[in-house]
Amino acid sequence: MHPKVFVSHASEDKERFVIEFATKLRANGVDAWLDKWEMLPGDSLVDKIFEEGLKDAQAVIIVLSEFSVNKPWVREELNASVVRKLSKGTKIIPVVIDDCQVPESLTSTLWEKIQDFNN
Repeated sequence: MHPKVFVSHASEDKERFVIEFATKLRANGVDAWLDKWEMLPGDSLVDKIFEEGLKDAQAVIIVLSEFSVNKPWVREELNASVVRKLSKGTKIIPVVIDDCQVPESLTSTLWEKIQDFNN
């Protein structure tokens, strides 16, 4: 069974990094949950993201960028992930793609800094 991973990100990062990153995860046996692939017009954002995406994830990848650190949806996904980490042991994996302020709740977590999107 493939590990299920929720990919939290800002919409501005989708084309420049997230789609290719999530595609590579899937190619390497990780069941990456990405809103673009899992949601259809008319779907409830709350139900899909929190009841399907985050609820079943064994890990949450938070893509941190100059855009995402200021997005309310990314903040809510991070908050839910921290609660799941404490209650169920869900792993949180920050991936930093820009020079940006890492949220306080992640400062004690090791993160991966992506310098070159093409590798």
